[in-house]
Formats: sequence, structure tokens, C-alpha cells
Amino acid sequence: MSEDHNRPPPGWLLTVAFVILWLFAAYAVFYLVQKPFDQDFAWAIGNATLDVLLSLCIVLLGTALGRRLTHLLGISFTSPGEELILVAGVGLGALSFLTLALGLAGLLYRWVFYGVSAVLVLVLFPDIMASCRTIWACRRVRRPPRLLALYLVITLSLAFLVALTPPIDWDGLFYHLTGPKLYIGQHRIVPGIDIPHLNFPSLMEMLYLYGMLLKGDVAAKLVHFWYALLLTGLVYRLARRHLAPKVAWPSVAIFASMPMIPVLAGWAYNDIALAFYQLAAVYTLCNWFDDRRRQWLLLSAAMCGLAMGLKYTSFVCPLTLAALIVWRLAIRERARPGVVVKTLLAFGAVALLVASPWYVKNYFFTGNPFYPFAYSVFGGRFWDEFRAAWYARAGTGIGLNPVKLLALPWTLTLGIRDMNYYDGRMGPLFLALLPLLVVYWAYRPLRQASSRPPAVGYLLAFALAQYLAWTWGVVVSRSLFQSRLLLPCFVALAPALAVALDALRALDRPQFSLHRFIWMTVAIVLSLNVVYQGLDFLRTDPLPYLAGRESRDEFLTRNLGRHYTMMRYVNENLPSEAKVLFLWEPRSYYCQRQVQPDPVLETWKHLLYKYGSVEAIAQHLADEGYTHILLHQKGLEFMIMTKLDPITDEDVHLWENLASDYLTVVHREGEGYVLYALDRGSGR
Repeated sequence: MSEDHNRPPPGWLLTVAFVILWLFAAYAVFYLVQKPFDQDFAWAIGNATLDVLLSLCIVLLGTALGRRLTHLLGISFTSPGEELILVAGVGLGALSFLTLALGLAGLLYRWVFYGVSAVLVLVLFPDIMASCRTIWACRRVRRPPRLLALYLVITLSLAFLVALTPPIDWDGLFYHLTGPKLYIGQHRIVPGIDIPHLNFPSLMEMLYLYGMLLKGDVAAKLVHFWYALLLTGLVYRLARRHLAPKVAWPSVAIFASMPMIPVLAGWAYNDIALAFYQLAAVYTLCNWFDDRRRQWLLLSAAMCGLAMGLKYTSFVCPLTLAALIVWRLAIRERARPGVVVKTLLAFGAVALLVASPWYVKNYFFTGNPFYPFAYSVFGGRFWDEFRAAWYARAGTGIGLNPVKLLALPWTLTLGIRDMNYYDGRMGPLFLALLPLLVVYWAYRPLRQASSRPPAVGYLLAFALAQYLAWTWGVVVSRSLFQSRLLLPCFVALAPALAVALDALRALDRPQFSLHRFIWMTVAIVLSLNVVYQGLDFLRTDPLPYLAGRESRDEFLTRNLGRHYTMMRYVNENLPSEAKVLFLWEPRSYYCQRQVQPDPVLETWKHLLYKYGSVEAIAQHLADEGYTHILLHQKGLEFMIMTKLDPITDEDVHLWENLASDYLTVVHREGEGYVLYALDRGSGR
């Protein structure tokens, strides 16, 4: 009976096949006539998907390479999350060195990088599979509170959509992407480009170069977004391992409260990568303090070296960690001086070795390993005393005014003196919660009721060192008043503030919970952040481009305005042999002609300094082969209005003399840009 019952009725297979075929036929006919999307939409989605996949390919290759390297060095990890985050950082640094080597060898061809990527896939295939298993194992991480999860999903999703659009950020168009574009054009990394920032440590630029050769600038700048995810995970891991599991997600909440995080994550900058490597150096040093496995000390030094491959300002990191090593060994543990010295030598040697490629390259390219700084010691190609003084802007800072120094945390938070506050907004939480650290450290009931993990002190020492170095910079120079440069300080402060906030539970009473009240205010701050970011998102409005309803040119025109339309005019109307000098405009990424930008906004003053007269300047420009000058009128007006640099009436008058006597207006782009042709025979 049961067999007859389970047996299908006659014609069952034909009936099922008919229903399925009819469904597919009906759907196919309908959607062939009533198309849900057009070809432009399909192309845009496919293009964005390819950008994402190829940027993830870079990160996955880096992770696999980092896993291979760390395993060769005998480094073992305590959790999947720790392994994934740290090996990804090591491997991406290694990929940057590989790209540098290929670039110096003159192998910047797309087919070379596809070939290298294929070889890496074959060689590292076991590590790739192991890394995928590690990623899958990370799903077991404790989930964040629902509201925090919602906030993270919203803020990271909006940043991700912006990251999928063509680059419009200032420093990306100035040098982070411009350098790789110029190198690709010559198929090698070459000296002789008068943009001093291209001789800064270039770890991130090499990763952008890798992405641009695989696909393009969107895939390249997505790498910075993946660093934002790695940094978020590192904040969580540090708090969970070295502070307390219960403060892990609160640490992430305070970290993610900074509006600058999603802004920078969507741009081709290097600040998030810098914060990642510096926090990774602190994290691995704390690991070494815990179990004294030498691998952690050396990995911390390597992370310091990778940080020094991103910005000169990162020198604070190894110096601070060296001081922490001395304090821990010599003062707290009373270790023998020989042990302390050997530890410092090993730490310093590894950090310098990892950082050295960028400084050695600078020495051979410019004669100065720290170019353009330390000019008085090393000199440097294209540089002189005038440019060194102009760039340093010594004496333009806030000085040693006690009132201004005491008010600096408020000034910093409000952004009223910041050179560019938009990309350095830290939000109000750090200023609002800072007194909690004093209460946590000094108030006896909290000292008695809560433990004090040693890592809190290390984080605070690191943050304080970063803050003091930054403060000295703003004391001497206005150009260093950028809150974005303090991102490593804020990132280190976030877990410490979470510990102090959690300690307030000891003060809770049935009548009132200060801990809960403060978290209510934090929730309000995060809600307002969503509003801020939503408005920024609407201003950029990436959706028409991502949906194929807007071309790349239309998106760039809408977001860059006169700058992009003038670049298009130059590209379409000037002959291929044209050579253009930019005045008061450092961005040249979208210009397809030979161009000398104005990288530190001093070109006109420097010409006056070197040649003294309009006639001599015209002669020099003709001798150098310049055919056109592009004046950024708004840039000049900004310099005059803000008095950022000493542009005098006489300087403007001399420029007007050059324009009237030796230049002819070719094209005006509104009130922002004027393109001049240099008259033939100028200066002769």
C-alpha cells in the first residue's frame, strides 16, 4: 500500500515539466517586451561589480600573502578575527612593496599585473582557501546591539556607494591617484616629477597603482574602504582581548561616531590605513606584553614600519612604543639594561627595515630621504630655501599662547581653525567623554569598584603622544592644523573611553543611571551622524551614476563643476604637445596634457623669487617649453582672502602685467578658471 501511495500518478512528469516551461516562457516573453532595466543599467551594475570584485581580489591576495609570510615567521594567532585582520595588513603592505619593485623595474603594464596576480593565485591557493575559511569562521563573532548594527550598516553602506563613484576628493586628484596615473603613462616609477608629495612614503599609492592597472581608479580607491572595515574590526579585537569583552562593541560605537570615518573611507586617501597600522602596532605590542612571544614584538615593529610607509608624521608611533617598552621592562619589571637594549635594537631594526624602501627610493630620486623636509641637511631636487620656508609656514601657528593651548580641544572639535574641517570632523563625543577618563582614573569609588586593564594606560600614552606631536605642529605652522592628522589618536582613545564609560556602572542607583543616560546621548549623536552623512550623500548623489542614468563625465561635471569642465576643454582643444602651467591649482588628475600643477600654491611667488621680473619669467616659461598657463582665479582669491600665504598687491599686479604683455586668453570657464596661451617669442 505504501509503495502505491508514494508512486507518482500517470503523467506526473509531463505535468510538472509543462508547468515549469510555461512559467519560464511567460516570464521570458514578458520581460523581453517589458524590460525591467536597460543596457545602460546593466552595464553600470556590471562595471561596479567588477570594481568591487577586483578590489576584493587585491585584499584577498594580500591576506593570503600575509598568511604565508606570518606562518613562515612562526606567528600563530589566538582567534580567526585576529588572524584575518593582522595578516591582511601585513599582506597588503607586502603587495605594496611588490608593486614598487615592479614599478622601479619598468613593468607597469596591465598584462604584467594580471600575470603576477595569476601567479600569486596559483602559488598562494592553499592560503587563499585557508583565508576564506578564516573569514567564514569570523561569522561567530558576537553580534553588536541592534541599534549599533543598524547604524554601522547605514553609515558603511553610504560610504561604500560613494566609494563606487569616480574620484572627486582633493588629495586623490592632487597626488594619491595622480602619481600612479603618471607612472602608468611611463610604465615605470620615475623621478623628475615636480610634485613633492609623490616623494612622500607611498605604501597606499602603490596599492592604488595596483588597482588602477587591474581595472581603474574606482577599484583602486575601494581598497581604502576595505581598510576602514579592517580598522573597525581591529578596534573590536583590541577592546575584546586587552580590555574586556563587554566594551568591545561600545569601543566600536565611539570609534564609528567620527563623521570623518565614512568620508575618508569613500576617498582615495591614506589616513584610515595609517590609523590601522598604528593601532595594529599597539595591539601586537600589548600581545607581547601579555605572553612575551618574540613574534609579537617583531610584528609590532613591522606594523610601525608599514605605518612609516604612509606618512612622515607616523614617526611618533615607533618612538612612543619604544618608550612603552622601556617603561614596561626597565621600570615596571626591573629588567637588566642589556635585555632592554637588545629588545629596543630588535624592535628598531625591524621597523626601520620595513620602512626603508620608501626612504631609500627618495634618496636616489631626490637626494633627500625625507624629501621635501630636512632641506637644510640633505637638500633636494626642485627644492630651495624659498620653497622650504613657504611649505613649512613657520611662525603662522597659534604659538605658545596658554589660552589657545588650553582651548585647543574645543577649537579642534569645532573646526573653527581647521585647514579643511570637512574631512577631519571628529564629532562631539571625544570632547564630551574626555572628562570620564579623569573621573575613571582619580575617583576612588570607581578605582575600588572596577579593574584597570594595563592596556588602557598604553592606549592613553599613545594617544597623548600623538596629541602632543600634533599640538607642536599647530603651534609652529597653520598648515598643520588639520584634525584629520589626529585620527590615530582618536582611534586609540575610543576603547579607553569605552572602559571609562563602562566603569560608571559603579555609580548607578535605582533612582538614576549615569551610564545609561550617557549612552542615550551617544545614541542621539549617532542619529545626527546619519543625518549629516545622509545630506553629504545627497550632495554627491552617486545613485544616478551607479544606476547607469548618468555618465562618468556627467557625474564629474556635477560634482567638480568648473574644474572638470576646464580639464575637458584642455583635453579636447589643446594639441597633444601642449605643456600647461597651473597657477593656484594643485589638482591635475583629469588633465591629459603635459602639465605642471601648483602643488603647494607657491609657483607664482617662486617664479618672482627666482627671476625677479615679468620679462625674465616669460623668458623662463618659453625656454621650458610651456605653451599655456591655467589660472585658477578662485584659488588666487582664496589665498588673498584668507591670508593663508603672503600674496601681496604687488604680486597680483605683476601677474596682471605678465597676462597683459605675454599671454592671450584662450578660454574662460565661468569666474573660476582662465586658460592663457603663451605668446610666441615671449621674453625674447
